[in-house]
Amino acid sequence: MAAATSTKSAQSYLEWGAIFGGAVLAAAISTIMTAFGSAIGLTLVSPEPGRSTSLTVIAIVAGLWALWIAVSAATAGGYLAGRMRRPVADASAHERDVRDGAHGLVVWAVGALLVTVLTTSSLFGAARTAAEGVASATSGAASLLSQQADPMANALDSVMRSTGTAPVTSDERAEASRIFVTGLSTGKLESGGREYIASRLASRAGIAQPDAEKRIDDAFAKLTQAKETAKQAVEKARKMAVLTAFLTAAVLLVSAAASWMGAMLGGKHRDEELDLSHLIRRG
Repeated sequence: MAAATSTKSAQSYLEWGAIFGGAVLAAAISTIMTAFGSAIGLTLVSPEPGRSTSLTVIAIVAGLWALWIAVSAATAGGYLAGRMRRPVADASAHERDVRDGAHGLVVWAVGALLVTVLTTSSLFGAARTAAEGVASATSGAASLLSQQADPMANALDSVMRSTGTAPVTSDERAEASRIFVTGLSTGKLESGGREYIASRLASRAGIAQPDAEKRIDDAFAKLTQAKETAKQAVEKARKMAVLTAFLTAAVLLVSAAASWMGAMLGGKHRDEELDLSHLIRRG
């Protein structure tokens, strides 16, 4: 087939109409597929223990879905730009491929900016408000649970249980809390502070000194374990953030290549005047 060529010899190498058209298409596909994937993802989680899909499975599926969205949207946007671009008449076949691919690369860049703008614009105000409401309710429930399961409060409760006639005062409880915090920062309880708490506890709670010391040691051991668990959670979150950043960069690079190849394919079909009307023609 005869190649479709432009009769203009002084036209700009970049055709922004084709670029913006491809970028808008890519952004639309990305938005729709992201919303669809989010809906599917929400069906996989449940607030009830044991009814949610494994977080590892969800993370893998979400990563593959994000890759599919990025590649398919970039390919479609690049193809549209390459198909709609008017080639320069005196350009060689290789030069046409390069220019088509370059248009696809610009489509990818503009599309990425459009997706960023869309996800932060007022167009998503209602969805964002609803999400914030759910997040607020969830964080409120989580805050309540965290208060009920506060390691320091539990430790103080276990230490300060009183069976005597003189209950432990709030000042003594606060003092014990400060000694525990200092011990956590250094890795061990200071002997003077430990003995002081034990003596006050023994007299207030009506228990023997060795029993008071055992309570303190057991409570501090639980606090130390809780501290290590928290450190492990922070480290896990840090590693996940690093992995997410690298995967995001990888997905963007793959989608850039997909947009380049899609634009080259669109340009090839343009030059061949490939007829795709049979795909939508009614029988």
